[in-house]
Amino acid sequence: MAETKVSARDYILLADIDGDGTFKPVACLTTNSMTSTVNTIDATSKCGDLYQAGPSFTQSFKGDGFAIDETGVASKDSYKSLYAAHAAKTAFNMKMGKAVPSTGDIVYSGQVFISNFDVTAADKDDVKFSATFVVTVPPLTQTTTA
Repeated sequence: MAETKVSARDYILLADIDGDGTFKPVACLTTNSMTSTVNTIDATSKCGDLYQAGPSFTQSFKGDGFAIDETGVASKDSYKSLYAAHAAKTAFNMKMGKAVPSTGDIVYSGQVFISNFDVTAADKDDVKFSATFVVTVPPLTQTTTA
């Protein structure tokens, strides 16, 4: 069995903020991640150690990148559109995977809202943003491209 590493440069966040079924890249990312947590119940006693999966399941995506401005028809979701969705508490569909998936590639998808949104403007640097996208109803769907 051969293995192939997945390039992180190709693994991005894509969002459908306006709900038209078109997913645009969240621009211009420097990092992105997905976090999935099931809370743990500590049922340890003098009878022994015991841990159980709890009922709480939280998931989120996180993206950090350069703030961009676009003119004309937007090809990416700029920090302006992300902030507008955050301020309006808009829920929208998002996915994380290869920008152009091929057979066997994994894609995570689900509905999210932006819980945290930060803009940083350090001296002698370009403006950067950071956003946390909380999954409204976990778990995310994991699909394999056919």
